[in-house]
Amino acid sequence: MLDTAPDTHSEGAGNVVRRVIDVLLVLQTRQQQTGRAVPLREVAQQTGLTSGTACRYLQALVSTGKVRQPQPRGAYLLDWRTPARMPQPSPSQAIRRTLTTLQTRTGQTALLYAPFRLGEHPERLAVAMQWGMRPAVDHDALHLAPLGIEPPGQVLAAAMNHPGIRIDTQLREIRHTGYAIGPAVLDGHHAIAAPVWRGPIPAGAVTLMLGHGQTQSPRTRNDCIKAVMDAAGAMSGHLTRHTPLRTA
Repeated sequence: MLDTAPDTHSEGAGNVVRRVIDVLLVLQTRQQQTGRAVPLREVAQQTGLTSGTACRYLQALVSTGKVRQPQPRGAYLLDWRTPARMPQPSPSQAIRRTLTTLQTRTGQTALLYAPFRLGEHPERLAVAMQWGMRPAVDHDALHLAPLGIEPPGQVLAAAMNHPGIRIDTQLREIRHTGYAIGPAVLDGHHAIAAPVWRGPIPAGAVTLMLGHGQTQSPRTRNDCIKAVMDAAGAMSGHLTRHTPLRTA
C-alpha cells in the first residue's frame, strides 16, 4: 500500500510542521469564507505546494480524523469537532495558580495541555487557559489537535512512549533541550512549550503563545523560554509530590 505520509527525511521535519500548519490554516480560512469543502487546487495554490505534495499532506491529515474528504472527491473539510465522550479535565488549584503566574510574568497567553486518546491517534487536549493582552480567540484547534504539528503536541510526542509516534531528529532534539518553539496553530503566532511530568510519566505540556514578531527578539524569546521552563518545573514538582491532572 502506498505511504501517503509526508516524507520527513527528504523535506526536513521543521518544513513538514510548517507546511502542515499552512494546509490547516488554508482549510480553516477558506471554510470560514465559503462555508464549503476546499478543493485540492485551492490548497495547493494558497500554500505554494504542488498538487501532489498538497494531496499527500491532506491524505495524512485525513488519516488522523481531523480532515474529512466529502463528495465530490478532491475537496477537503477541516473537522475539529470535539468527541461527544470528551472528559472534563480539572487541574488542581496549585497548577492553575502556576499557569496564572506564567501569564502574569510574561503578559502572554498561557495554556496547559494534557495527552488525550479517545481513538487510535493520540492528541493533546487543552485543560486550562489564561489569556494575555491579546483578545481571546475562539479556535477549536487550540483545544484539541493531533500530536506533533505544533510545540505542545511536539513536546508530548517527544515525551510519550507511544507505538504510533516515531521519534525523529526533531523530537530527539526536543527531548534534549526540554522544550519546543515554533509556529502555533493560530496564524501569526508562535508557541513555546515544555513537558509537565508526574514522576517519569508525561502528564501534560505548559505552553506560552505569543506573536511571531516577539520571538524575533532574543531577549524576549529567552525570557519566555525561561518562564515556561520554570512553570513546567513547578507543575512537575507539584504533580510528583501530590496528585496528577484529574479528569472527571
